[in-house]
Amino acid sequence: MQKNKSPSRAICQDLIFNILQERSPSFLLNKYKLGRIQGGIIILNPLECFYLYLKKKISPENPSLNHTDQILQRLGIIGTYLDVFIVYDLLKSRGFYVKVENESLYYRRTPRSEFKGPVKVIRESGNIKFQELYTNGNCIYAALDDDNDLTIFISEQWDRTGKVNAEIDLDTELREFDHLILVSAESVPDWFGTSLGDMKILNRSEAGYIRTAIEGTEEEKLTQKVYNDLILRKFIVKTGFKYGSNFRIYSENIDEHADFLVHVIGEDEQWFKISRAVRVAQGVRKEMLFSGFINDAPGYIKLRRVKDPFSSEN
Repeated sequence: MQKNKSPSRAICQDLIFNILQERSPSFLLNKYKLGRIQGGIIILNPLECFYLYLKKKISPENPSLNHTDQILQRLGIIGTYLDVFIVYDLLKSRGFYVKVENESLYYRRTPRSEFKGPVKVIRESGNIKFQELYTNGNCIYAALDDDNDLTIFISEQWDRTGKVNAEIDLDTELREFDHLILVSAESVPDWFGTSLGDMKILNRSEAGYIRTAIEGTEEEKLTQKVYNDLILRKFIVKTGFKYGSNFRIYSENIDEHADFLVHVIGEDEQWFKISRAVRVAQGVRKEMLFSGFINDAPGYIKLRRVKDPFSSEN
């Protein structure tokens, strides 16, 4: 009588798994585009291992590991790493080769193509520091909501200038009347302030630019510095209140629609607020910029929401 052939094995960390359905290690490697073969055994990282476990392609040799949560615990797929797996699973379902480095995902279509990414995973309830947002630069954010549904954002560093020369006399006299700050209309550009006879009513940022002294709370100081920087970049800058942002800016002509909305971030920001700002901007056909400080100078990140960067065409 012929003995049953022992199943092939997979190893992840200190765990041994049996390969099911009499499949070979090379079958798993070629079919699912993961792992590496060493001495006739397929070596897996935790995400690869859990992916094959969920697909019922491997099972733990230790019979006491009979629940999913036990496998997760032993593989160390907990907390943020579990969120990373949700996105990993999506990429694998699209047929990509996927690698993970420092909780960031990279993907490619073929073994010879270059990896794309990084893909950063964040919860809608999570916070992100502007320093991190800026340092990450050009990347993909996969945001998970409380139903574990994904919304995808593309970020890129932004460093542009407009075409407006703001001839503003910084020595012009500011006059305070009741709660208003007034300036002679002749001393500022047409787009600066709000007309009131031969005077202009200035908002807080406009008045702060002429005064040159940066005053107020820490948040107000940061916002004023960004406003000043945008003026120096030759943009027309107006309040973005109606869109829920600090500013709206025009590259050339205020008679056209604003090109960008700008939201100033202090040390960090909640992701759901970032998502909301991006949705509002795209809803009114504008691009969304987030500004913060890098080495005491304003930096800018442009974020846009996309439907599916992982489509079969990519």
